Amino acid sequence: MATFLLSIGSNTFAKTNIDKARRMLTRLFPDIVFSQSVLSEPDDERYSFLFRNVLAKGETELLPDEVIEKIKQTERAVGRSPRDKYLGKVIIDIDLIRYNEEILRPDDFQREYVQQLLSTFDTPAD
Repeated sequence: MATFLLSIGSNTFAKTNIDKARRMLTRLFPDIVFSQSVLSEPDDERYSFLFRNVLAKGETELLPDEVIEKIKQTERAVGRSPRDKYLGKVIIDIDLIRYNEEILRPDDFQREYVQQLLSTFDTPAD
């Protein structure tokens, strides 16, 4: 089994869209675990709304390309469309950041909110 780390973000009806994505991802990856959510400022001037961000980690027998295809299908099912980005809307964005020990998106992995949320996975739940 391979381990994976996903970054999930939205700036449009964020709580609703992330909750929908979480339900769909849980069907695909039954053992998936989600972090709490945090708000972050956009890092691009075309986005004017705050982003809600969540991390998810789990295990899979799928290869990285297969995981990416599954998350792209999930994005489309939640409502993402190519034109939304040009309007400054991110309905949902799900990225495969790490697969096993390989960091696939180093810039994303270094983002402050990713590092902040990663540390919450190591904190035991009360």
